[in-house]
Amino acid sequence: MLFRRPCYYDKFTCTADKCSDNCCIGWEICIDKYTADFYHGVGGEFGKRLSESITADDEPSFILKGERCPFLNKNNLCDIIINLGEKALCQICRDHPRWFEWYGNKKEGGIGLSCEEGARLILPEESFADYFESETDEEPDKDFDEDAYRFLLSVRENIFDILCEDEPCFTDKANSILELCAQAEARLNGCEKHSPAPFDFSSELSRALPVLEKTEHIDEKWTSAYKKLKGISLTPELIVDNEKYFVRLFAYFVWRYFLTSVFDYCVTEKIRFALFSVAVISAIYCSCEEKGFDSLQILHNNAFRVGEFTLCGSRGWFYDAQTGNDKKV
Repeated sequence: MLFRRPCYYDKFTCTADKCSDNCCIGWEICIDKYTADFYHGVGGEFGKRLSESITADDEPSFILKGERCPFLNKNNLCDIIINLGEKALCQICRDHPRWFEWYGNKKEGGIGLSCEEGARLILPEESFADYFESETDEEPDKDFDEDAYRFLLSVRENIFDILCEDEPCFTDKANSILELCAQAEARLNGCEKHSPAPFDFSSELSRALPVLEKTEHIDEKWTSAYKKLKGISLTPELIVDNEKYFVRLFAYFVWRYFLTSVFDYCVTEKIRFALFSVAVISAIYCSCEEKGFDSLQILHNNAFRVGEFTLCGSRGWFYDAQTGNDKKV
């Protein structure tokens, strides 16, 4: 199987105790069966601690201490890594914030924007359209629409070509891409093309606010950020000054979600979600007291379905097998 990932993918290293938004705090941590069996086979005092810290059900997970993983020590370091090595981590801990998607005999991956170190790699990256490829020993999915995949891959290449151009402005690029994807969607579905609603930051943000209001707010940071969004105006000067970041954010969402159109033929929906996300993140940036994308904290793990949109963070789950954990995706 061919594994394709963006150029920044292999640069990622977890910052561990230096992270200000630790992913080992506040989340249920599911354990894949292979690792759970391994943990139960570990001997000694640490093995006893492992066994006593895992739920006894069909979908095992760590029993949290408050909101913390029981193996996150007082220095915010992982006792499993300290005692058994990094290879002993369960799949979700080993993979996060990496994400993966499978397309027949192809696999794509990336780094989730919800991770602050991931954001530090993604936002400054000028070569956002470049990627690496390598072979893996995974088995391909034989029940797959290869023709649709190849067509959508060519459309995505056209999208990146548009984004890489010096001109026009981001808003014009976005509308050109919407038109391109409306044509692609009509071709895939064998129907008449419908003209997409044009994009601009103000209109997109006005559509976003009612959706954001209905999401489950994961903590006070998100609630505070949402309150600041009301009344925010994205000025032309702000948009011009930060065009390159809007392009890179948009490219991230295109890389992550666009090819999933092969499963439902809903092409423009993926672009609208990308534009929706860029508008929201840009507004959060505008509301920050200290301007600069390097000061922007990533707010993640909210999810809500409203009409044609599913608003969600990018932490995700990444199970290869068809288990109960897949239902969370």
